[in-house]
Amino acid sequence: MKNGLLPQKSLLAVVIMSTLALSPLAIAQTPTNTSINNQFINNSSLNIKLISDTRVRSRNDNSAFDAYGRLNYSAYNAIIDFNSGYYDNFIGVDVAGYLAGDVYNNSIQNDNNEYLSNEISLSHNQDWGAGNGPHLKLYTAAVKFKYHDLFSGKIGLIQSTGNGTIGNVWSFVPGTYRGLELNAHIDGGKLTYFWADKYTAPWLLSEDDYVGWANTQWNYIHSLGYENSFGDFSYNLGIGQAMDVRYSDTTRSVNPTSYKIYTRYQLNPNIQLAADFYGVNDKIKYNGLGYMSGLSLNMNHGQWGWLSQLRYANSNNGTEIVPRTIYTYAMNNGSWSQFWDALSDWNQSGEVSLYNRLSFNAGNGWNYYMGLGYGSGMDSAKVGYNSEAAINGTVGYTLQQGTLKGSVVQLHSTWLTRDEIKSATAGRDETDVRLQVIIPYSVF
Repeated sequence: MKNGLLPQKSLLAVVIMSTLALSPLAIAQTPTNTSINNQFINNSSLNIKLISDTRVRSRNDNSAFDAYGRLNYSAYNAIIDFNSGYYDNFIGVDVAGYLAGDVYNNSIQNDNNEYLSNEISLSHNQDWGAGNGPHLKLYTAAVKFKYHDLFSGKIGLIQSTGNGTIGNVWSFVPGTYRGLELNAHIDGGKLTYFWADKYTAPWLLSEDDYVGWANTQWNYIHSLGYENSFGDFSYNLGIGQAMDVRYSDTTRSVNPTSYKIYTRYQLNPNIQLAADFYGVNDKIKYNGLGYMSGLSLNMNHGQWGWLSQLRYANSNNGTEIVPRTIYTYAMNNGSWSQFWDALSDWNQSGEVSLYNRLSFNAGNGWNYYMGLGYGSGMDSAKVGYNSEAAINGTVGYTLQQGTLKGSVVQLHSTWLTRDEIKSATAGRDETDVRLQVIIPYSVF
């Protein structure tokens, strides 16, 4: 874990660069009337996406900082993504990267005058250094292959498709694993094996930027997943493990094992029910099994939508649950399905939480939603509060036609309050106002 995910330092990069160089040459030597070989070019795509994220987020848990200046910035990502077709209906390449930086940054700073990481512009370490750029980062560089409709895979700098217990840490771009994914398509289902020995979050330049509390060492992580459906019922099952994990706060090592069960049932065209369980057996962090479980109800009626999700988190030692194989933040990610965009992770051990969201799609590009969340049952003496509640909402517009069709402008806001106990020394309330502009463009 000491070397960053720099392609020139790995044998995988040689394979990728060789494929990039040799595949067009091979195509040029192939008769032009052989359409199956021309699929490498004919089925390729080049997409660009420009993103602006302007945000003010407060958190009043540290009297040394201005609460409303904790995160106060405007940052950007300029993403370019190339996906080839398959040469000879067998092999292709995917390459993607992005430029990231800040337009302005008035967030809090540390003693070295480094800004707090905002997870959009690239940082020099886990917590600080945002906007010291701009920086260019390669996040995908992979060889992909398939054999008819029976087998597919990819190798290099890749992302997980989420079948199993390994997923991606997302900002506007995904994090990067160095490894491979293999898929076997059997009787309508898909069996997936994923393996990786390196990872970087999207807001970090390299693995060298996991420092201090985040400096976790591990050998490799892998997962086996299977997904299938029968009529209106579908499911995703997974098991995974990380080998020789060494957390920064201990000299001991552990091989945490992760488990996933996700089921979904389409009751009728307008009502969907789902259940999700994600557990990790980690003897150091949870003293055994820690897990999150959830139920979801999704209903649609014309232009209106209703979402209700119930969640419960639990661990043997009262530690908050994080649904990923390796506990450390941004070191990897799992494939937990619920996300409420409501500042809290609603994941304290013993916490039962409920979130309801009402949405409306006006049909002319405008869409709206408002949500309400509430959670309680945690150990207040340990976490500092008895309960938490949040109200959040979004107003968005999507461009309906023209060259930039699909461009999005959206304003999101959340107010989170926590019922702190008297012994707590600092408040835990938060507010968030966020304006995002997303402009996609397909070159070919």
